[in-house]
Amino acid sequence: MKPRYHFEKMHGLGNDFMLLDAECQDQTLTLPPTKEAICRWSDRRLGIGFDQLIYLYKDNGQQCYQFFNADGGAAQQCGNGQRAIALYLKNKQHTMPLTVDGAGGKVQLNHKSDDHIAITLAQSYRHEKRQLSLVGTPVTAYLVDVGNPHCVVMSADIETEPLNEKAALINAYFSDGVNFEVMQIMADNHVCIRVHERGVGETLACGSGAAAVAVVMRHYFQGDQNIKVSMPGGDLQVSLADDCDRITLTGPARSVYQGQIYD
Repeated sequence: MKPRYHFEKMHGLGNDFMLLDAECQDQTLTLPPTKEAICRWSDRRLGIGFDQLIYLYKDNGQQCYQFFNADGGAAQQCGNGQRAIALYLKNKQHTMPLTVDGAGGKVQLNHKSDDHIAITLAQSYRHEKRQLSLVGTPVTAYLVDVGNPHCVVMSADIETEPLNEKAALINAYFSDGVNFEVMQIMADNHVCIRVHERGVGETLACGSGAAAVAVVMRHYFQGDQNIKVSMPGGDLQVSLADDCDRITLTGPARSVYQGQIYD
């Protein structure tokens, strides 16, 4: 019989994932899977359907992670995905807190309950303000790198924003693409956002996007150190360290089902 990939379908606030654990796979399979396979699996009509694929593996005993977008391209970081990893490893009887390593840097996972999973990105973040022009209209953009790149713009009403259209215009400025957020300030400690992820499209939630807008709030709009970020899929609590070297995201994650799929 042809070997099959064993996977777990998970989500964090509706940002959904297919998780592959290398330890659970037949070693004759291609690991990590090819870009073509990821594209097939991510199709919501013909495959499993997901925003990102999470690949877990060990390197010299260290638990490592790798993210891939729905188009098969590599993604450096995913805060909702990190909470899904924490839930998965907790269910596998791993002791928390636990540090994992990957392209986005070292991340500390801490599972208190399925509704209260905290992940801390132990890395510095960078930010700058830049003026862009969208079809002749000047726009103030806030560029934030939290292990992956984000471009944040202000909005008086995020619900009416033509998100896909603006994302296409914004991405023309970035050769490798960028994650794009529209942000509406509700209070010093509360913002609402919509997110267009590169290689995916609009998603119900984005952990690194929530971190990026919290950075913008803190450094450009005198926001609090602890900020609630509301997204279509739900809320995340974001805490920023004073030295700009740590970001903690707290929120829920869920395991939906387990399955098997042929290459």
